[in-house]
Amino acid sequence: MQFSKNNQYRKYFVDRFGISAEVMENYEFFERGKSVWAFTGKYVDVEDMEAMGIRALRLGRGLKPSTAFLRIIGRYATKNVIEIDEREALHYLRGEDIDKNFAAEPGYVIVKFKDNILGCGLYKGKLINQIPKKYRFMDTWV
Repeated sequence: MQFSKNNQYRKYFVDRFGISAEVMENYEFFERGKSVWAFTGKYVDVEDMEAMGIRALRLGRGLKPSTAFLRIIGRYATKNVIEIDEREALHYLRGEDIDKNFAAEPGYVIVKFKDNILGCGLYKGKLINQIPKKYRFMDTWV
């Protein structure tokens, strides 16, 4: 399966999260299967390449941004960013939802605690956790 270049995804991050077009110009986007990869280097067409850059989006019923990519570009976002307090952050990082209204449009949002981008959330009148299990906080760590 080959990568195919498709930079229409820049517009998604500009429109959904208010990230400037200048920031997004630094990234090239490539589709492969149900994933969209972001890359800032020089593209080399290698036949057996498994991955390139960082997964930015998953394709499906809609576009779902990856927590990893949001942690890189989230600091530039000016809209659809939900800031949570310390207590909420601990719950969220354990994989829990936050049943609270926030000033954001329904859909995928960037979840933030202080200056830290925690990752992706789904806002539908409450914040639905989208943090991958591998990034979640476990009570056994403390």
